Amino acid sequence: MQIFRFLTAIFLWPGDFVRRRLRIEVEQDGGIIRSFVNMTFWGGICLFVGLRYFS
Repeated sequence: MQIFRFLTAIFLWPGDFVRRRLRIEVEQDGGIIRSFVNMTFWGGICLFVGLRYFS
């Protein structure tokens, strides 16, 4: 169970970091900011890996 919490924390870290730096609470639409940043960050990493190793 502890490993899932650790993986979740790593997966959500980029968006949570940006949300905290902007001083936005989750209740103040911070979830939208966190989702956008996480999608952009992890999408960029997946795109880089895909283009680098699979094309």
